[in-house]
Amino acid sequence: MLVLYLQLAWKADMTDAVSPISLPRSFEKLKPGMMCSVAGWGRLEVNMPSVDKLQEVDLEVQSEERCIARFRNYIPVTQICAGDPNKRKNSYSGDSGGPLVCDGVAQGIVSYGDVYGTAPNVYTRVSSFLYWIQKTMRQYKEQGSA
Repeated sequence: MLVLYLQLAWKADMTDAVSPISLPRSFEKLKPGMMCSVAGWGRLEVNMPSVDKLQEVDLEVQSEERCIARFRNYIPVTQICAGDPNKRKNSYSGDSGGPLVCDGVAQGIVSYGDVYGTAPNVYTRVSSFLYWIQKTMRQYKEQGSA
């Protein structure tokens, strides 16, 4: 199991199971068709309990048009849409807050999707919040907490 964390967030002992993950560049765009992965301890199906072993799945980034058509409140500037509706693979209930990782970079955070778990799902776009992340981490360091 690989445990990921934002290197700026806190100090941790580096091991085979713990390693830093990169943040994206400001407003970095992902191309439809790009493969990413998401991990979590959420449910595998609607009426199942959460799992006790970390699960990981590869998901394909979808076009903005597909996601705008699927989700009325989808905002491409702050959100990413991933998961092929023709495949039974997706993040689901209980996975919220987990990372969407593309080429070793934390591009998204599991946000929301269809109540039945049908792909695609929506992920918060990390690059849209880099200014806030960096500002918050500077304040955290200045307080001597890091």
